[in-house]
Amino acid sequence: MELLYVQEHLTCRNYVSDFHIGFSYQEVKEGEKLRSTDRYFNYFIFLLEGEVMVSCNEFRNHLCQGGEMVFIAQDSESVAEAITDVKYILLSFDNQFTLCDQLALEALYTKEKKPPVFNKIDIRPPMRSVLDSVLFYLGHKIQCKHLFAIKQKEVFLILRAFYTKEEMARFLSPMLNKNMDFKAFVLQHYQEVKTVEELANMCKISVRSFNRKFNDYFGDSPYSWMLKQKSKHIKTRLADGKVTFGKIIKEYGFSSPAHFTTYCKKQFGESPSKLRKQLLSQDY
Repeated sequence: MELLYVQEHLTCRNYVSDFHIGFSYQEVKEGEKLRSTDRYFNYFIFLLEGEVMVSCNEFRNHLCQGGEMVFIAQDSESVAEAITDVKYILLSFDNQFTLCDQLALEALYTKEKKPPVFNKIDIRPPMRSVLDSVLFYLGHKIQCKHLFAIKQKEVFLILRAFYTKEEMARFLSPMLNKNMDFKAFVLQHYQEVKTVEELANMCKISVRSFNRKFNDYFGDSPYSWMLKQKSKHIKTRLADGKVTFGKIIKEYGFSSPAHFTTYCKKQFGESPSKLRKQLLSQDY
């Protein structure tokens, strides 16, 4: 079966042409290295055929074979060399994924207190079915980012449904470990602090290192980003006519109504009352 309206598909703004995003199919000859991974993403390497020697961070020269999947976490130093001709699917993703019991997995991983292991597990039949569908789409050049997002969710659903929690906790441990999951940690805790220094202390790194790492992940300085997030949250609260100004003032630590008014005029160009009136008259 051939893809209809090929040109429309290829020129769609949702067409994924960047190999760093979503799924891609790769073939590598014996002795060649697998495609380098970008440290800003997590990767699943689904080995369909062949043998690969993988080194990742402190784990050196681990043999991985067809029928196995390997996890390479963000910020990892990794290299993989084909021992034989290799065929594989690569899935790249950031930390913003949905897994029903992520908190339970984190607790399980912490509770285990076992030494770290190299992150690979077998590709079970349900997972292989998902990969076969991915191969079908890729083979027909259907590379829509919305489709990739759906298939990625399906991969994690299969992990949830057909792998034990212990298997998932061990396999995904570098991502579940909050010390490595920098972006998710920031998103989870930034509203609990008032200053960049406090957030850096929560991450247990120096402010200088925190600023540099933050800019790598978010493309902005922590101070500027936190101000923008605060403005977004305040604007959302103002758009809810049931929330009083007094409650917003208390929630966000303004010293007085006058302080809150000054903030709104500086950030939004209007007083709280006028801004709320505008927001309530719009379709939000």
